[in-house]
Amino acid sequence: MWNVKTKVIPVIIGATVTISKAFRKYMSNIPGGHEVKQLQKAATLGTVHVLRKVLTYRWRQRRN
Repeated sequence: MWNVKTKVIPVIIGATVTISKAFRKYMSNIPGGHEVKQLQKAATLGTVHVLRKVLTYRWRQRRN
């Protein structure tokens, strides 16, 4: 449609802060400086945010 070339780079950090064996290779393809610890922290905080919303929602449903 717009004739733009894209490249998919699989960067996955699990909820238990695990990373794949090829993680560093994939990250080297993304421009800019990225620290693994910062990315792992962001993944953990995102997981905590989702869990907190789900558990709070369920707790509120049980109270009513």
